[in-house]
Amino acid sequence: MGIPLPEDLKSLIDQPVFVHVATVGADGSPHNTVMWVAREGDRILLNTAQGRVKWRNLIRDPRLSISVSPADQPYVNYSISGRVVEMRTSDGDQVIDGLAQKYLGKERYPFRAAGEVRVTIVVEPLHIAGGG
Repeated sequence: MGIPLPEDLKSLIDQPVFVHVATVGADGSPHNTVMWVAREGDRILLNTAQGRVKWRNLIRDPRLSISVSPADQPYVNYSISGRVVEMRTSDGDQVIDGLAQKYLGKERYPFRAAGEVRVTIVVEPLHIAGGG
């Protein structure tokens, strides 16, 4: 069962802040990537395309770690350990378009590749450390 996000972390995630997401590779090694982020209540939303390394890693092993800091306060940091509870394509395009609006001020995500299937990754936080 997940835990609630603190209000200051919710406020941070609601801003156009970048997160670092670490997944577990097939050989057990970490895979880290910078991503855009949103939330659905106390769950964290990420978005990727089917077939990417992080997508393959999360299909195999739903554990991940997310690190986030305000751009203007890099020593304020949250470290979130969690697990993927859902990977859905039903709203993948909607979510990436919403993130493009949040981060780029554009109505539609401008970097779509032909034939790509967008996936919304729903993360349930299990442990949160750090903060302001």
